[in-house]
Amino acid sequence: MNSEKIRLAIYRLLNPAEQSTLLDISGNLLIIALVLLNLIAMALETDTTLAASYAGLFLYLELFSVAFFSLEYLLRIWSITVGEHYSSRVRYVLSLDSAIDLLAILPFYVGLLLDIDLRVFIAFRLFRLFKLFRYFSPLAVLASVLQAEARSFLAAILVMMVLVFVGATGMYFFEAAAQPDKLGSIPQAMWWSIVSLTTLGYGDVVPITLGGRVFAGVITLFAIGIVAMPAGMLASRFSEELNKRKIAFSELVESLLDGSELSEDDENLLEQQRQRLCLSNHDALLLKKKAVEAKSNLDKSLNTSNYCSNCGHLLKQ
Repeated sequence: MNSEKIRLAIYRLLNPAEQSTLLDISGNLLIIALVLLNLIAMALETDTTLAASYAGLFLYLELFSVAFFSLEYLLRIWSITVGEHYSSRVRYVLSLDSAIDLLAILPFYVGLLLDIDLRVFIAFRLFRLFKLFRYFSPLAVLASVLQAEARSFLAAILVMMVLVFVGATGMYFFEAAAQPDKLGSIPQAMWWSIVSLTTLGYGDVVPITLGGRVFAGVITLFAIGIVAMPAGMLASRFSEELNKRKIAFSELVESLLDGSELSEDDENLLEQQRQRLCLSNHDALLLKKKAVEAKSNLDKSLNTSNYCSNCGHLLKQ
């Protein structure tokens, strides 16, 4: 087996959208299991009793995980050129996918070089969670939606930040004299503004003056629509993205149809496309069924249009 075949095999093993064998599936499940095991271990390590009792076990798991993920990262860099997503290794290294893989292992090496307790970097180990985006279709679709609507979401977040600041300033103006310990400054009032405008409303800080209550009521009414806006945008764009992917899949099925059947090669191509578009097996089967039925009905209508509906004789062209 030459190096190109080995590179292609490793690429398919590491990228679930290209998987087709039991070995590929097993490799992906191993990575998913190790990521989940790391997250469980990270949570358990925050318990001082468990951390002291099983310190060796946690250390061995971390060493194995770092070695495994480091090897995975190097293999991704080496094999990435055979895929369609990145034309060069440099483009991959500078991509978000590479950043997630690198941040999953980098804190460990930084901790060793700087001789710092590894628990300082425990939060950074959460980046291993983002590795799961490759293996779960809904997460991949969500990532595409967030990327496509980045500007809109940033605009909505900016509006919310402005509203939070306005709310904190208003509460400081009305309540500073009455509650100097809770709302005596704008930074202190930020807490009330954030929890109120996100509709959580813990009730630990509330206005007690008439002006403060009126202002709080007005600003909260504004916040209901502003805070709900990103959620509505996300739901709408998510639905549009799924519909766009289904249309793309249906168009491919229609282009491959020869008569009313699909060849084995066509089925393999459609399976690869289904995985790339992150569609479920159920949705893909329904779309193929609809395309085949539409093609069959079209053929029948074209055939019957050449015959007389009353006597059945062939009409002159």
